[in-house]
Amino acid sequence: MIKGTILLLLYACCDIEYFETIVLIVALAAQCGKVWLTVSSLWRPIAASDKVVDAELEVNWELDCPTSTEYPDTIKVFTADPVHNKTIRPKLILSPLEHPRGYYRTNITVGRPPLPGGWDTRDGATLPGPHCLKYHVALYKDGNLFMSSCLRIWPTWMYDLRRQLGRLPIGSLMIPGTHNSGCYKHGDLTRRDVFQRYLLTQDRNVWTQLVHGIRYLDIRVGYYPSRPNATAPGEESNSINRFWVNHDVIRITPLSAIIKDVRNFLDVARGEVVIMDFHRFPVGFEGRPSRHRRLATILHREFGDLILKPDRGVVGLGPTLNDIWTGGGRLIICYGDKHTVNGYEWLWPSLSQAWGNQQTVEGLFKYLDDVIMGPKRSRNSPNPLWAVMAELTPYPLDIIFKPSGGLRQMADAVNRNLTVRFQEKWWKETNIVATDFFLGNNLIDVSIQSNIKKSNIAQWRL
Repeated sequence: MIKGTILLLLYACCDIEYFETIVLIVALAAQCGKVWLTVSSLWRPIAASDKVVDAELEVNWELDCPTSTEYPDTIKVFTADPVHNKTIRPKLILSPLEHPRGYYRTNITVGRPPLPGGWDTRDGATLPGPHCLKYHVALYKDGNLFMSSCLRIWPTWMYDLRRQLGRLPIGSLMIPGTHNSGCYKHGDLTRRDVFQRYLLTQDRNVWTQLVHGIRYLDIRVGYYPSRPNATAPGEESNSINRFWVNHDVIRITPLSAIIKDVRNFLDVARGEVVIMDFHRFPVGFEGRPSRHRRLATILHREFGDLILKPDRGVVGLGPTLNDIWTGGGRLIICYGDKHTVNGYEWLWPSLSQAWGNQQTVEGLFKYLDDVIMGPKRSRNSPNPLWAVMAELTPYPLDIIFKPSGGLRQMADAVNRNLTVRFQEKWWKETNIVATDFFLGNNLIDVSIQSNIKKSNIAQWRL
């Protein structure tokens, strides 16, 4: 565990003179736990305004020191790296003892800042490796730094860690994903969005999801006879405009926007593997196989040689990352219609989603524990990939009888606890984990560190 964490920190810090300090920090942190930043899914209104405040910074920590080590007494939040900037003043100071839940929601607004490392534009020069956003957090004891971390993106984590992860089959990796990936708000949030409380599941577009480190996209597609408000004849004849990403029967985002983001990302993140799961088709496809064929034609036209053909691998866990990189195709397209899959050699069969349909945190966590830690899945499945859907599901009538609730509150109740459960218990048996409002948990980092641990286990077995 310490070895993997040191590796992650070395990627984030390129100045070699800090190496000994980093090693000491990691050793102390390994004894006492960790601290990390997330972004709240909640929003709050602004008085006398149509605008709202959302995307506020959250501080999370988990402390478990041995009896011979004193607990850290202070947590500080900064707007720059305190390891490199010794004189910087903290934005916030917390005492862990005053907040025994291991969590504190600040009033510091993260917003939607530019993505560092050149990743804010879809066609610019991009730098590999992790890149910190503005905010950092650090643990202290008597003024001495135990550890620090930052809110960050890691757009190239798979290929950056190719020496560790290359021999792992894709079906054995822990892959961070999003649920209903295309259901996000276009533009700033306002009070009028109260009517979308039960529709929106993400607060970042697909490009930003991928840049942060998400590698699994859950997509539900609807087909509509014509584009809304289409006036020009060309718009009607352009069939891609008829396909939308839906939340159940409600259309949210044009599918073309999702395809463009994925294509642009794969073009610049040369070694990353992305899974697009076209899981359901709730509107316009029933009894219309020609529309499935039209969608398949669009996908092949847009992605071409980037598509990875189905491969169960030698042990039923799919190809290794090394195999994928050797072949060239890095996009896995799973398709939830068996007849369509049979007609195209490049489509992967339907991906199994473990969805509990749970309305309480206790019910969801019991379901996830039973699924993840229960009997092992058969390796004879047509698709070696599978996903746990780690989010709450509202009752159909909640939109009427609980108008002040919504998916943001439900995600807030679940996300921070998911981080600890996967970090401590579920990581070893998990393939894909998809969540709502993914910045409210730390599962991208947990997945990366878990894959390093899985690699070490695999090497030991060899």
